[in-house]
Amino acid sequence: MNDSTIGKYRAIWLNQLLIEYKDICWNYNLDLIPPLFEISDLKREGGSWHPSSRTMRLSRYLIAGNPWQVTLQVLKHEMVHQLCSERFGSSETGHGRDFQRGCRLLGVEPEFCGSRSSLPELQLKLEKGSDISEKGRRFISRVEKLFALARSPNENEAGLAMQKANELIEKYNLSFFEGGEERQFGYAVINRRRKRIEAYQRHICRILQDFFFVRVVISSLYDPMTDQNYKVVELLGTRENVTIAEYCYSFLENKLVSLWAHNRYKFKGRTITEKNSYFLGLLAGFYDKLAQQKESRKEAIVRKEEKALVTVAEKELTEYVETRFPRLRKVSRKAARIYRNTYNDGVATGKTITLAKGVAGVSVQSGRFLPGKSTGQQRT
Repeated sequence: MNDSTIGKYRAIWLNQLLIEYKDICWNYNLDLIPPLFEISDLKREGGSWHPSSRTMRLSRYLIAGNPWQVTLQVLKHEMVHQLCSERFGSSETGHGRDFQRGCRLLGVEPEFCGSRSSLPELQLKLEKGSDISEKGRRFISRVEKLFALARSPNENEAGLAMQKANELIEKYNLSFFEGGEERQFGYAVINRRRKRIEAYQRHICRILQDFFFVRVVISSLYDPMTDQNYKVVELLGTRENVTIAEYCYSFLENKLVSLWAHNRYKFKGRTITEKNSYFLGLLAGFYDKLAQQKESRKEAIVRKEEKALVTVAEKELTEYVETRFPRLRKVSRKAARIYRNTYNDGVATGKTITLAKGVAGVSVQSGRFLPGKSTGQQRT
């Protein structure tokens, strides 16, 4: 981005930062007074808070070079510094106990609660992807191999491979519960740069939430390069589960398109409603297939200990979701209009879908950035 373009966007970004600032204050019930915002030209410093002049600076390289959720995390980081100096009355100049308390209050991701890191380091961390444990990577690799087996032209073999993959996902999550291991939560943002989420996309979200151990939130996210707000899907859960769910979302989207391209000519209408009817039917059939497989895996008697452990894990995930969306609410929607025959055709085909290919190439955009050590001024 050249200097003339930056000049055009500088005022726009300043206004958006103020909007985001006020929105964060409303969501977390803060009574902070907005500071003076500046867009800096520093290439190595993401942001900084200057209490004497009440100025909050964010780098144009941070804004232009990263997803907006990264900028929001840096903004929250600097707001915690402001919170410490103006509300906590803290004498800290770094990232001590008061600062960590503020991070918990504002739901700052753990990677953004530490000491100083440069923007080039940030870019490397984002390119590297999710910080998943070695055990988690082995788990993802095993699921990937089972999905690869699901490419078999033999429908029974493909269905068995997918069922085993789902069994593995369930066992892996239960092993976390039984082993007492600390669960590392994260999120992925799926942004197709559209102003609305289609009905079929909401049905994909339902599948992920019901069968893949994640919570799904539909929200809006600003794009600094187009000065537009787009509807996005956020997947929240353990980082392993988010990685798999993100892959499944993309796989199902692509599968719907390919099946429609192959079968569209047998339907009379060929309209948007016809296509949506087919998409919703496909997903309903796939949902039924997963539900039947899940039911067949249930033991006659589930141990009380397992139920208790799963309940604890669900509570932890709920708490994590609430730190990101403290004022989250459900919105009811009207059922989409469908052509019944096309829908039923989709249901029948949907029951033959198996998750195939691999998940190794999927990266979780959780907005990781390691904020920095303060030297006189509070900085990121």
